[in-house]
Amino acid sequence: MQIFLLSKQNIDLSKQEVLALAKKQDFMLIDNLLILNTNFKDYKRLAYTKEVHDLLFISNPKNLITDIKNFNWQKIYKTNFCLRVYGNSKKEKQLAGYIWNKLKNPKVNLKNSKTEIHLFFIKNKVIGALLKHKNKQEFEKRKPHLRPELHPSSLNPRLARALINLTGIKKGKILDPFCGSGGILIEAGLTNLKPIGYDIDKIMLKRTEINLKYYKVKDYKLKQQDATKIKTNFDYIVTDLPYSKNTKKQDLTKLYLTFLKTLKKILKKRAVIGFPDFIDYKKLIKKSKLKIEKEFSYYLHKNLTKKIVIISS
Repeated sequence: MQIFLLSKQNIDLSKQEVLALAKKQDFMLIDNLLILNTNFKDYKRLAYTKEVHDLLFISNPKNLITDIKNFNWQKIYKTNFCLRVYGNSKKEKQLAGYIWNKLKNPKVNLKNSKTEIHLFFIKNKVIGALLKHKNKQEFEKRKPHLRPELHPSSLNPRLARALINLTGIKKGKILDPFCGSGGILIEAGLTNLKPIGYDIDKIMLKRTEINLKYYKVKDYKLKQQDATKIKTNFDYIVTDLPYSKNTKKQDLTKLYLTFLKTLKKILKKRAVIGFPDFIDYKKLIKKSKLKIEKEFSYYLHKNLTKKIVIISS
């Protein structure tokens, strides 16, 4: 069993990102701890998971000391250890002492521990966990304004990564038919996928290529293409639909509907689409005869909430 410490920024989206990649649907969610019967190893793919742990036990405050004394700590111990307690930090030193007493030749290392044990006090439960991975992805360094070629509406790289992961794709090709300056393509390339970017604007494609080369993404393909006239089939498609407050709503609606009808013809498995919240996306998807698998609201700022929709044909 594994525990995923999810970002509280959007727990529903964070949870679904893990479930999509782990190919699991049965889970336990305690606050922002997602517990799964899995042996997921592709930790670096995840955007909204802070840490990954192995589950050691689930206890409660009344039985915790007994459960700590009965647990075989020697089995997980490597070289040295430390204990981190969340939700009841005053007990950290006392509880670490019980673990110390169960080990042969114990050593403590608070900064670079080889055996980092976490206890989470949440909702009358205490969850014991062994830290396996801390997410150190440098998404902030890839924000749109830090790229060689800027486009103001480009997605935050963390969100772009999550949209890719929501498809459940493990390897292979993934298409962004409105690729803009390449934010989604960059994240796809950094996860060893083969990104394909279409855009109707030739100048934008040149900007995309500059950005992809800057982040050393190699196995990509770019093409000047009207997204409403694609004829090639794709298993996985991810895009953030273009919009502008200055564009008439009826013009955007027409563009989106035409694209979605094309998507119906070319999509083989799953698409993840970002819509602006001022568009009736459910009506458009229904007209296109596509199916909504899941949907999420993602707050960007006071003037816009992104609607993220997982779609199948």
